[in-house]
Amino acid sequence: MQLMSWRSGALASVVCLAFALAAAARAQAPLLDVVRTVAGPDVPVPVEHSFSVAAAGTYHVTLTDLGSQLTPPAPLSAVQMAVTSGSAIVGTPLAAPGTQTFTATAAGDYIIHVVATLTPPPPGSPPIGAIGIKVTDANDNLLDTFSDTLAPPAASVPNGAGVVSGSFQVPASGNYQITLSDLGFPQTLSTLTLIIVQEGQANPVTVLPGGTNPVALQASPPPPAAPIIYDIFAVGASSASPAAGLYSVAVAPVGGGASVFTRTTAVGAVGLLGSPALKAQAYTLTLSDLGNPTPLTQLGALIALDGQAVAQLTAAGNQGFAGTANTYDVFAIAEPAAGGAGSYALALQPAAGPIPLSVARAVSAAGGPSAYSFDANITTAGSYSVNLADFAYPSVFSSMSAAVVQSGAPIGKGLAAPGSTSVSLAAGPASILVFAQPGAGGGLFGLDLTQSGANAPTFAATQGVGQLFDLQRVTVVNSGSYQVTLQDLDFPVAFANLTVFVARGSARIGTTFGGGAYSFQATPGTYDVNILAQPAQGSAFEAGTYAMTVGAGPGPPTVKLTSSGTNVLSGSTVTLTWTTQNATSCTASGGWSGAQPVNGSFTSPALTTQTTFTLSCSGPG
Repeated sequence: MQLMSWRSGALASVVCLAFALAAAARAQAPLLDVVRTVAGPDVPVPVEHSFSVAAAGTYHVTLTDLGSQLTPPAPLSAVQMAVTSGSAIVGTPLAAPGTQTFTATAAGDYIIHVVATLTPPPPGSPPIGAIGIKVTDANDNLLDTFSDTLAPPAASVPNGAGVVSGSFQVPASGNYQITLSDLGFPQTLSTLTLIIVQEGQANPVTVLPGGTNPVALQASPPPPAAPIIYDIFAVGASSASPAAGLYSVAVAPVGGGASVFTRTTAVGAVGLLGSPALKAQAYTLTLSDLGNPTPLTQLGALIALDGQAVAQLTAAGNQGFAGTANTYDVFAIAEPAAGGAGSYALALQPAAGPIPLSVARAVSAAGGPSAYSFDANITTAGSYSVNLADFAYPSVFSSMSAAVVQSGAPIGKGLAAPGSTSVSLAAGPASILVFAQPGAGGGLFGLDLTQSGANAPTFAATQGVGQLFDLQRVTVVNSGSYQVTLQDLDFPVAFANLTVFVARGSARIGTTFGGGAYSFQATPGTYDVNILAQPAQGSAFEAGTYAMTVGAGPGPPTVKLTSSGTNVLSGSTVTLTWTTQNATSCTASGGWSGAQPVNGSFTSPALTTQTTFTLSCSGPG
């Protein structure tokens, strides 16, 4: 009698161990489930709002163009609206202002997506539009309302524009004063206009300048009556060089009392650096030009409280002011030389206690390298490595540099190209500045700050440059297999290019092209999911919509292989039987060979010597 043995080998124990790790990952809820509409850099940023319905039934979403009521009038040139549930469009999208009706098959969440093109504005006015949206049930009961301004991204708005879009309610009926103030930082605005509309009404309550002020506003009736909500839109624009400015909007009772709406808004090159909560003590505003890579031609900062300036610098330096227990807005303007780039640091130094704001910012002029600023909180002092990676997708950067700034000064030598360097940091806020010149097709870089001896970075980020990258961030709690699923919803048209690139700081995890699913192994930490969503060229709206989920991926494959016998007479045969889980292909070796199905049976040839049968199976996990 001859001996025949079978085995799955050491691989079986490894596969079983991997299956246990994947089971922990599958127990989690999805890490990310988003539906997003994105558009090109020269068209209005798409509007998105979510709402919920409590029961199955018929619902209506009404889209109104309010731009004709602005001063000067700014009606939309074209507009489309779609409603999505999960990864599906429900109902028939609107191709113009009006009402879309859809049927909800069950209670759940829905998302409204609006894309638009703008009518060319009069000379000196910014391209801007205004819309109102309301959601009602079959009995015309109001479920939700929204108001929005439509404008290109701030970086590409001609004449430098800043918009306010919001809503408010009043606690008591009466007369209210609307204050629209130009703060003159760094110069007077060329255009400043405002409109207030009661939701559900066609005519505005007031338009400034030139309208009624103060105005009579009515407080909401008690429930169950629908609340009275007022939508407020304001537009400020600068035609000076540099295009920049700052203005505030406030609505308050005529007889005194707390404001029901207050907003301070930056225009053009002015940026909001933060809104720190201060205490009742003395503070010093400190502003410095870092000279990296070259000195700035203009630098200034302003601190505002309730729409009024409390401290201001028109150049690098220091200024003290008395703080109160309030939340302040901190703004700055920085202009590099033509075609160049620069950087600056700003801090609020308190008389006692921790620093509420300390940041550095990189800026770039037209034609210069792209400038990016990242803020990190260093909890433990020590030695850190700064890692900068060029992912060479979709093309290689022609130049890249990075510098770490803490307490208003550069730390270490920085990086003049992708790579790594060490810096010694104190506990507290730090900023990382990156200047990157992309190739013709744009680029993607990764950045992380990791303490010496640590297994995970203290700070990590990825950044797309020169292409339409949309960034989503996910946090993994349990080690295991995870899967990204991407779908093009073809609203308003299909994308020309749709790609997912997963990274963790400077480490590339993987890429999938054209949608579909991509699986990756992850350990606990934060991961960046970069979507290159490039709208089709020549489409009227230069926009598209994708649906993406990130959740537990398929588990590692397992295989169970059995034989009808382990000892047989010489010349006899055995029958092998096997089953798998999470496998998509299997390959035989040893006493048999070739591709095998993922589940099946096989009768061996006549056996005359000891024979080993091995089956190796693989799958997405």
